Amino acid sequence: MESAIWHLRLPRLFRPGQRSQVVHGIEIAGSGEFLLRTQAALALLQPLAQFEVIQGHLRMIRQARRSGVKAWAKMPTFFVGAPTWQHSALWYAGAIAHDAWHAKLYLAAKNKYRGKEPHADDWSGAEAEKKCLTFQRQVLQALNADETIIGYLDNCAQDPTYQGHNKGWRSWLDYRRRWW
Repeated sequence: MESAIWHLRLPRLFRPGQRSQVVHGIEIAGSGEFLLRTQAALALLQPLAQFEVIQGHLRMIRQARRSGVKAWAKMPTFFVGAPTWQHSALWYAGAIAHDAWHAKLYLAAKNKYRGKEPHADDWSGAEAEKKCLTFQRQVLQALNADETIIGYLDNCAQDPTYQGHNKGWRSWLDYRRRWW
């Protein structure tokens, strides 16, 4: 008789080659290389005053096919695609800050609605994206990012819908199309 264990699908976190550890109060999960690069990005962020916001709103950073934040999860999680985590530690640190601000906006909106699910625009719409880019810019400036990186963020802020739709079935399709 065949064992039932062979029919179980293990969560990605527990698959071969995947590891997990807590760094500066944030759990990180992924390959060994992902953990090292995430540690380097968090090491840049940890001395900053803004790290309190990041640490207070992200509980997990997890390797994934593409980047995005699951702010509504019990453990708000930043899923990070290879183009982001394989970039410079500086850029990756800025991305962590950016998505932590999305999680902050989500929690603030949920509190505003007394625990009810907030509207997508409250935490992921165009105005929310501008706020996240502003926080990311502040963090990167504190880390002495060069003019090219800051200019790139400023360009993104001029078209804060670059990531696609933020609600409905189109939002899922746009998320699936992300290259980052």
